[in-house]
Amino acid sequence: MSWIPFAVAAHSVEGHPDVLRTLVAGVMFLSFTHQPLTLPLVYASPWRRRSRPGIFLWAPLVAVAGVALFSQLSLVLVAVVGALWNAEHTLMQRYGITRIYGRQGGDSHGGTERWMLVGWLVVPLLVIAARGQLAPIVDRLDISNVDSTAVKILAQLPTEARYLLVPIAVATAFLTVQWLRTEFRTERTCNPGKHLYVASTAALFLAALFDPIAAVVGFVGSHSLEYFFIVDRSVSSEARHPGPLGSLVRLPHGRTIFWGFYAFVVTGLFLLLYRLASPRLLIVTVLAIGALHFFYDSFIWKLRKPEVAASLATSPAPVSLSA
Repeated sequence: MSWIPFAVAAHSVEGHPDVLRTLVAGVMFLSFTHQPLTLPLVYASPWRRRSRPGIFLWAPLVAVAGVALFSQLSLVLVAVVGALWNAEHTLMQRYGITRIYGRQGGDSHGGTERWMLVGWLVVPLLVIAARGQLAPIVDRLDISNVDSTAVKILAQLPTEARYLLVPIAVATAFLTVQWLRTEFRTERTCNPGKHLYVASTAALFLAALFDPIAAVVGFVGSHSLEYFFIVDRSVSSEARHPGPLGSLVRLPHGRTIFWGFYAFVVTGLFLLLYRLASPRLLIVTVLAIGALHFFYDSFIWKLRKPEVAASLATSPAPVSLSA
């Protein structure tokens, strides 16, 4: 339910543009702070690094070079790819949390859940685009980044959005009904946490039809908070493993030290880039960190890995690294 405070705050200040811009800037800063968190999670954890050593060695170099090159050739291309990837990444985190709950309850209909959630995101987006409201929303949010550029491109296609809306809405309704039938007819352990989380996600996308600005702020803000909670849960399991992160977590108040040091470093990095770096260096750095965050998160949280499943279990227990 963490999207609700963000959405309520945004809704309450929509009549005050300066306050809204300050709130949005704060949420965007929160969003930035969660992205570099993937890097210590990978590079300070030997068992994660060993899973794909080649990728973890070369990916940072490829990300920096790729972002620098394509931002020079076509910022619009970077905008479209970055915005689509960001939306997919944010939605897939909600899917991943849904599957954590689902595995605890013993269900196996993740495929339906994935496409149902995609439909829940796309339908409000198409409705807003068909109304011609996307560009005014971006202007009110006063966001000058690659996501806003991509959204403004989409805002120029209201007719196409109307054509796509009906078939996608019908398909989404079918998947939702199918999910409900499967979820409540399968004989397995009922997981109220999953049902509350999915219902909260549905409420978020439903709210987007009535107050898109509040829903966007809630979507982005809750994504960051959820990631912090997931990583905190996973970091607690590092005490069972060798390596810098495990050694730190084993110290008294180790997790508090980890979070305090991380907040200090990331805030300092952001202020240093914002005040001293050129605009080009700033955007390349932020986009490269974001690309690594999106890319690494697409596979380091796979629940079929025993270590990952154990790190997110209700009661973590020692697992064999050779399992």
